[in-house]
Amino acid sequence: MKNPHDTILLGHGSGGKLSHELIDRLFAKMFDNEILRQQSDSAILPVDSGHIAYTTDSFVVDPLFFPGGDIGKLAVAGTVNDLAVSGAVPRYLSCGFII
Repeated sequence: MKNPHDTILLGHGSGGKLSHELIDRLFAKMFDNEILRQQSDSAILPVDSGHIAYTTDSFVVDPLFFPGGDIGKLAVAGTVNDLAVSGAVPRYLSCGFII
């Protein structure tokens, strides 16, 4: 049987156990810093006026429009939710692309 750590799976993008394992195994080693080690939904960054929270979400869905929503609404809702659970107030949006 193939080792699940040899291949990136759809489950790695779910935000669950596989996502955290991938971050621990690969990204944390390559981009090690205090903020990434927290593994929270938003990065809380110090700035002169206090702190800001930063996050971005991206999704791969087909079709782009589906009953009850579309990729744009899904991405905005995910980003706003990540900020809200961090105690932040959303003010601006970032944009991520999967090409």
